[in-house]
Amino acid sequence: MTPKIVRGMVYRCPVCGAEIAVMARDVGRFAPHCCNTKMIPRAARLTFYVCPVCGAEVAVLKEGTGEFTPHCCNTAMRREAA
Repeated sequence: MTPKIVRGMVYRCPVCGAEIAVMARDVGRFAPHCCNTKMIPRAARLTFYVCPVCGAEVAVLKEGTGEFTPHCCNTAMRREAA
């Protein structure tokens, strides 16, 4: 059975190391390939933040050691599960 593809999943090419991320909530059958081989889903997933005013979204690619507090429309963005 194919695992459900969810927003925030990250796939890596085992040949060249390229990585992609799923940005949509639910997608159809998704089977990414790179370098003529199947990409491998990683355990790590993106973290999303959403503006409660306009709906803009940002995704964190790599966590740092500082406190990340994005703002949009002069308002703190909400952390949202992927």
